[in-house]
Parts: sequence; structure tokens; C-alpha cells
Amino acid sequence: MNLNFIKKSFLLFALSLAIISCDEEDRTGDSQLMNSNPTVAINLDFANPVIFKEADGDMTYNYTVTLSETNIVDTQLYISQTGGTATEHDDYDMTHSITIPAGYTSGSGSITVYGDLDVEGDELLEITIGDNRTANSSMTPLTVNVNIVDYVFCNWVLEATDTYGDGWNGASVSVTSEGTTTHYANEDLDGVAGAETQSIMIPVTDGADYSFEFNSGDWDSEIVFTLTSPDGTVFSDGPSPTVGVITSGTNDCP
Repeated sequence: MNLNFIKKSFLLFALSLAIISCDEEDRTGDSQLMNSNPTVAINLDFANPVIFKEADGDMTYNYTVTLSETNIVDTQLYISQTGGTATEHDDYDMTHSITIPAGYTSGSGSITVYGDLDVEGDELLEITIGDNRTANSSMTPLTVNVNIVDYVFCNWVLEATDTYGDGWNGASVSVTSEGTTTHYANEDLDGVAGAETQSIMIPVTDGADYSFEFNSGDWDSEIVFTLTSPDGTVFSDGPSPTVGVITSGTNDCP
């Protein structure tokens, strides 16, 4: 075999190996993407601490977590109860973790506090957003304090009578307390004529100011009522009750 041919073939083979080696090195060099470790900011949609009155009914408090820049991996934050006597699912529910997907900068969570009429005493709920398990970012945990104020109330009793039996026809006894006015009336429940009395429980917050009024309707001559306070004081009127304030004051539950 020609010696020159062998040398040329060997040189071509060596050159090919060198080219392949260079190509592989270019593909696996220092161009790999790195985790940017962004900073997490927590933005609350509410004042902290929260004063929650159970008389106001269920309330949901929202918040947003935002990254200082996008990340190439998911960012995971954890939320947990870190103090207080409130019980999850009975007194409140909340988001337990927030995942901000790679390429995004924000996520959201919420805390829902439940209102009820049970007398439990005031409770404290302490929630921490973010902890040492937070992944792929840096943050300072934020503590949210919720003071759950018990709804303490007692009932006034309205005995509402309609002598004809077709309801109060637009008339009512109303109570105004804590900025809210609620109307109560005898309603025609059976569609049958004949005197009918309905007993209605009216809750008023302990220590709150109140004003009870009679509001006229179409047939006041058919209306008789008795209103009994929690301490046993009785206010009665009718037929054709006097329009206006029945009684007012500050509610003092026994």
C-alpha cells in the first residue's frame, strides 16, 4: 500500500476527531442557566394586625407575593399557623403554600376567618407567611396577627300579632344598632284569616346602642305587639300602635 496514502488517511482521521471534540466542548461549556435567587416581597391587602368581629360574618383577607425578578425554576413559599388559640377549619382557613412558576413574578394567597354566634371568648390567630423551607429565593417571613373578637349578644323577643291573619301589610318593628337597621314583622304564613301571633328573636350586641321603632303599614288597626327586653322589661302597643321610637338605650346583657 502507498505510504503517502496511509499518512493522509491518518491525518484526516485525526483532524475529524479534533473537530468533533471542539463541537462537544462548545455545547457543554459555561453557557448553562443559573438560579437567580430573587427576593420575595409580601403585599397585604389589609391592615396588620386585623381586628375581626364575629358579628360581621365571614371575611376573607387577600395578599400577594412578588419576586424581584423572574426565576428559571419554581419558587415555593409555605404558610403556617405559628401561634394563637384559633382552630383551623372551625375559626379560619388559609392558603398553606404558594408556588410561583418559573418565568413568573407573583402569586397570591388568602386567609378566611369565620364568624359565628357561639360564645367562645376572644381568640388570637398568628400566621407566618414564608419560612426556612422557602425554595429558590430569599425572603424575610411576615407575621400576620388576627384578633378574633367574640360576638356577645342577647335576644329581645317580639310577639307580633295580626288580628286579621294576613300579615302586617308593610308595617314593621325595626331595630337600629351599630349602624344597621333591621325590620321585623308578622308574615302571613298560612293564607288563612284569623288572628295569628309570631314570636321573633332579635339579637342585639352586648354594650351596643339601640333604638326600636314602629313603622306604619296599610292596616295598622290589625296590629298588636309586645317587645320584651333581655332584663324582662315589656313594651306593648296596639291596635294601631304609635308610630316612632318604642325604646332606645344601650344593651346590657344579663
